[in-house]
Amino acid sequence: MENSKISVITVCFNCGRLIERTIKSVVNQTYTNIQYIIIDGGSTDNTLDTIRQYEKNIDVLISEKDGGIYDAMNKGLKYATGDLVYFLNAGDYLCDNDVLRNVAEEFRAGPDGDILYGDYIYYDDSGEERCSGYRNGVPDLINRGYCHQTTFAKRSIFDMCGNFNTGYKIYADFDWLLRALIASGQRMRYIGIPVVHYLKGGESESRIVRCYPEKVRVIQENMGIRGLTSLAISFPSISCRYLLKRFSSRRKTAKNTR
Repeated sequence: MENSKISVITVCFNCGRLIERTIKSVVNQTYTNIQYIIIDGGSTDNTLDTIRQYEKNIDVLISEKDGGIYDAMNKGLKYATGDLVYFLNAGDYLCDNDVLRNVAEEFRAGPDGDILYGDYIYYDDSGEERCSGYRNGVPDLINRGYCHQTTFAKRSIFDMCGNFNTGYKIYADFDWLLRALIASGQRMRYIGIPVVHYLKGGESESRIVRCYPEKVRVIQENMGIRGLTSLAISFPSISCRYLLKRFSSRRKTAKNTR
């Protein structure tokens, strides 16, 4: 993919405190064949004022109400004309000015890879930690999850696999990846370089428990019982709590219908 165009899509809503660092990490890249798309959900703070300071570096700017983050990401895909697509959330930022150049070179060196992914640096006000993005196949993806901000995919894969399923509010990106890997047989390759500073947030066990039913649906839809077994092995305590809750709910429903 000689001199591949990379479509970078940032979705945001009321991120005035965070958006500038995200934008600057894109516009300061040494790689120049970039299409930058920003989809704003109709911000009411100073987000748009900040974005407009960089308007000459932004190819597409849409600001309107949407149905959530995945609806906004799908909007961005409608305008993406690059060979490669990358989603960079507001609050996250590229690790250095050569990230996109390095990724383009990796695609050029190994054109057999349909999806490339690297490492992320997990950060908040207290510090940062580099985390390996490497996953040893789909079972490891189920066990450890993945960070879509480390992932670059050929635009053609979205044409083949479809966009994000907005019926999922948390795991639509994971659902898309499983569809690409399992149903469509796309190849995913780890490149071992830091790609993004990824803002921490919401990784507590309470969030995992709350979102677990959606993850179950995603895995069941894409992998059936084989995937659910891997999930149960990875999260035995949460799986037991989920099953007990479902069993209790069914008993109550059955009792009320008698």
